[in-house]
Amino acid sequence: MRQALAVAGAIVVGVGIGFVLSGSVGGSGADGAAPGADFPMAIQKAWFPPVSDFETGGGPLDDERFDGLMSALDDALTAPETLADFDREADIHLWSFTRRLALADVTAGQMERIESYLGDVAEKHPDHHETIEYRRNFLPSYAASRPEAPPLTLDLQLFGDADRYPNNGGPFSDAQVDELLGTLDAILNLPEIARDIEGEGTPELRRFAGRLQRGQVDEDQAARIDAYFDELEAEHPDAAASLARHRFTIENLTPGRVAPNIVGTDTEGVEFALEDYRGKVVALIFSGQWCGPCRGEYPYQRAMLDIFDEDDVALLGVNSDAKLETIVQAKVDEGLAYRTWWDGHSQPDADMVAAEGPIATEWGVQGWPTIYVIDDEGVIRFVNKRGGALIDAVDQLLRDQRMREYQERTGTTSATRPVRMLITPARPAQPVSEEGKEGDGKS
Repeated sequence: MRQALAVAGAIVVGVGIGFVLSGSVGGSGADGAAPGADFPMAIQKAWFPPVSDFETGGGPLDDERFDGLMSALDDALTAPETLADFDREADIHLWSFTRRLALADVTAGQMERIESYLGDVAEKHPDHHETIEYRRNFLPSYAASRPEAPPLTLDLQLFGDADRYPNNGGPFSDAQVDELLGTLDAILNLPEIARDIEGEGTPELRRFAGRLQRGQVDEDQAARIDAYFDELEAEHPDAAASLARHRFTIENLTPGRVAPNIVGTDTEGVEFALEDYRGKVVALIFSGQWCGPCRGEYPYQRAMLDIFDEDDVALLGVNSDAKLETIVQAKVDEGLAYRTWWDGHSQPDADMVAAEGPIATEWGVQGWPTIYVIDDEGVIRFVNKRGGALIDAVDQLLRDQRMREYQERTGTTSATRPVRMLITPARPAQPVSEEGKEGDGKS
């Protein structure tokens, strides 16, 4: 794959894996180094056999492959690169080892060998006992066969601190876009990820898109991002459908873009569309009664219904409860008198959570709540503002709208708007199969 583009140009609540990392991770690297230069050595080399080597179709892991995996773990944990920063490097090695166990049934005898080996490692590294025990505690839950291995970078924040990027719908600088592209490129070139862009790269492609949802890119920046994805799709044709889903989010669901229309039925079975609300500021809320953080937003939503009662503001929901009566009753009990699409109708076998409905799928929702603030012309202006910040965002758009109306009425100055792209959706969302949609990241 290409060298990092930043160099040449002189991308919820998840599973409970927490990497213990010292020093900085992600971003443009220390002292202006290329993106990826400060990634842990545990992900910069192929220390273990490919994950696919451990697929057994649900059967036990044979001794030959198990012995090879144990040998690879020992080589990784005794390497000079690991010993130089044991907590940081060993934690990732232990996770790389554990996630390979997820594809087969691990026998009792194999578990005993693992436990004995980790006990010896803990004795050799008494100052790092906590790191070893943390990983050791996950072993039982990964000892039975799963349909797929969790990704290497599940909770490893290779893009660094999100707060270094805009969070108010403002513009990205060229340097920030270059840094994001360069970091993404460095990540997708990591050995384990390069083997499987669709499976291993998905969390990082989502994080790249999430960073871009914090602000606006201009046309030149958008063209560079578009060209990068053209290259990715050409180099990884087998992952084209997956890459197109991430691309759809970037091209259609970031600030400055016209929101894709939504057409569906509300909780009373009446069809309506997002475009019906042009002329109003819209808070579009993907939510569910099953989701604790979603319920935590209810007081703010009730406040908004009161505060903006006489304004051109609409709260609209996309609900992911499996049963229609759940959201109907919640709206009564919680005083949430705003219109909601019920998105759970497409999953009749779901028990409580129906988070893969057609609207949530098209909008690429992986974490709940997800919230978009859309202006009176249908343009996304803010993504994932919550609580009081959501109220402030809606109020800001109302003030902008009133000032523009005043200027137009009085002719005191030319009507202006914050600079934005007003780009219509470039391509339809790609369908997501049951196998292709991950369950991680749902609150």
